[in-house]
Amino acid sequence: MGEHVPLILAIDTGGTMTDTVLVDEKGDFTIGKAQTTPEFEARGIINSLKDAARKWGLTVEEAAKSLRIIVYSGTIMLNRVLERRGVQPLGLITTAGFEDTLRMGRSKQSWNTLSYAERLHAISHFHPEPLIPRNMIYGVRERILVTGHEMIPLYEDEVERAARILLERGARAIIIAFLNSWANPSHELKAAEIVKRVAAEMGKDIPVYLSHRIAPILGELGRLNAVVIQAYAAEPSREQFRLLEKEFRGLGSKAPVYIFTNYGTVVPIEYERLVHTIKSGPAGGAVAVKYLADIYGIDYAVGIDVGGTSFDVTAILAGQPLIKPSTIVDRFETAVPSIQVESIGAGTGSYVRVDPITKAIRIGPDSAGYRVGVSWREGGVDTVTLNDVMVVLGYINPDYFLGGEIKLDKDYALKAFKEQVADKLGMDLYEAAWGVYQLACDHMKLHLESIVRGLGFSPEGFNLVVYGGGGPLMAASIVRGLRFAGVMIPELAPAFSAYGASLADLGIRAEMSLEVYVPPPPGIAPAGIALDMLKGVYEMLDPQLKELLKTTKRDIFEGVRELLYANAAGALSKAWSRLEEYILEEFRRGGFSGEELEWRAAVRMLYAGMLDDVEVEAGSHKDVTPERVVEISRRFDELFEKIYAASAKSTAFGYLVTRAILTGYVKLPKPELRTHEKAGWEPPAKAYKGERRIYWDGEWWNAKVYEMGLLLSGNAIEGPALIEAPATTLLVPPGYKVELDDKRVFWLTQES
Repeated sequence: MGEHVPLILAIDTGGTMTDTVLVDEKGDFTIGKAQTTPEFEARGIINSLKDAARKWGLTVEEAAKSLRIIVYSGTIMLNRVLERRGVQPLGLITTAGFEDTLRMGRSKQSWNTLSYAERLHAISHFHPEPLIPRNMIYGVRERILVTGHEMIPLYEDEVERAARILLERGARAIIIAFLNSWANPSHELKAAEIVKRVAAEMGKDIPVYLSHRIAPILGELGRLNAVVIQAYAAEPSREQFRLLEKEFRGLGSKAPVYIFTNYGTVVPIEYERLVHTIKSGPAGGAVAVKYLADIYGIDYAVGIDVGGTSFDVTAILAGQPLIKPSTIVDRFETAVPSIQVESIGAGTGSYVRVDPITKAIRIGPDSAGYRVGVSWREGGVDTVTLNDVMVVLGYINPDYFLGGEIKLDKDYALKAFKEQVADKLGMDLYEAAWGVYQLACDHMKLHLESIVRGLGFSPEGFNLVVYGGGGPLMAASIVRGLRFAGVMIPELAPAFSAYGASLADLGIRAEMSLEVYVPPPPGIAPAGIALDMLKGVYEMLDPQLKELLKTTKRDIFEGVRELLYANAAGALSKAWSRLEEYILEEFRRGGFSGEELEWRAAVRMLYAGMLDDVEVEAGSHKDVTPERVVEISRRFDELFEKIYAASAKSTAFGYLVTRAILTGYVKLPKPELRTHEKAGWEPPAKAYKGERRIYWDGEWWNAKVYEMGLLLSGNAIEGPALIEAPATTLLVPPGYKVELDDKRVFWLTQES
């Protein structure tokens, strides 16, 4: 086969491009890029694989045949929600009185994806249209308390009547979501039996989804959104993934297809909670940023992904990505954990328009996606895009887009931009193009800076990692005026998210809501909430136990504190045991025995009285003792101090554990960034491709052009320069310089 035997294929299917990373048995990798084919994603994936394989002198069949693992990440499920192309109609049976939960939502669902200006001035707030219409929702009487105790029994006759009505109205699936089923699922389980019996009597075979199976989390809206999106958008994707696997079988591959999750593991196609993969694309980039940060020993990093349709920002704090307990899907707040990625609709494919009334420039948020812009005549795009602007400015080589597979028409882009933008503004063509480019970069810069400062930090404390096909083209302008500790642009920037997907282990993460109070650690005097809690527990003690505390002459509050530690240890042990059962069940469904699993336990905690919880590693999930609870609270203190500030710690008030988390995982082979021997500063002659005129900051410059793949580690290039690769171009403007290190990462600096 040659010197490379591919073992891993990682895929990132975006709205514009489909990226692949092919990894061989030595950890070496090559990247492929092709246009996304929304009508049938597998075609774009195979085209991208073909591009990657060609660079190793392999046919697509040769590359596919030796694969052991295929990892998919992308937007197929999310797009189904955005475009409202999911399973319809769905039926919902819920607790009586909560039939309008989906329509009422929460107030934040009316603004959670809007720009800062729209949020500030309240000009565009509206709630998303529910995925299930009101006439397909029925309430039945039942009530489980938050403690798990039954208050009102399930009215089984009402469940039967609701099931018949929904089935008669054509429900293709029925969801059962009762108020506190996460604490006690008995009513949901009984209702499922009734629905299945009624369906059988009516001669129908439909799936039934239970909210406690998909999201056993406190909060009826997030749990309901999770199970609705599972039925509406995730389940149809399961069949798409099977078809993708079939396509690879046709190429001779026997490798299983795994799906990348929102939080950085991969799961089998048969994984029940497939909704956990709905925003897998952005998570891949975050995992790769952490990997790069680990290599360089960086504890604080921020990554920006400039794609064709969106601009994504993710942060690494104290060496870890931030994991949110919920995910925004479209505008729906969904009880699905995910790495925190903040996105705006801004990318290289964003449409550029002039407002006919105000004459203001509008960029995006809609995008040409894989059709690039007017410069690609075959795409059929009529409105100019940011890609076209960068063609006009000379940054993009129209004959080398995707390595020359797509030919762009610069003259047509010039003509269209002049008519649609420059003439309407009464400006010089190139001044207008420069203004649009700067406006787009400034929009991204403000988004980036607001996130960093919103975390309580300044840019000086972070290294910035720039990736995505458009990142290297816009990095210099985005960072201008922001004093990051370092600006890193990996050579594999255009497929960085796919590379992140290749770094994952096979892992299933399960969570369960808890409400467990942990008192202050020994030696810290309780205050406020903690003191009230200790007094309250003491008053509830059995009289004999009170007497025992007195007769042993023990400090009463210390005795109560120990009881609370024991209670927390018992609650965590019970929760992790339940989560372990679920994870083992899912792995066995995927063909794994469970004996090969490694485990990672965590909790979400906060100081009593605070609002936001933080995820903290908890060590083993076995043999949970009161001493372990104390150790977990100390770990939380240390992590809190690194994320926020030591002065904000409230140890004396005690802690609240809000979730138990457990991940079972099997380690998979991974690529690694190889260390290359450094050459001199001067680039080799064979890397030099000539010069090209570029427009920067009101002037024309002669920029030297280099082939990225032919540069050597240790080379340094001063701007103006363009460093081209088939999948991206690194723009080095006048006054900037890049150095290529031994990991093939460019470090961008600006002359002071």
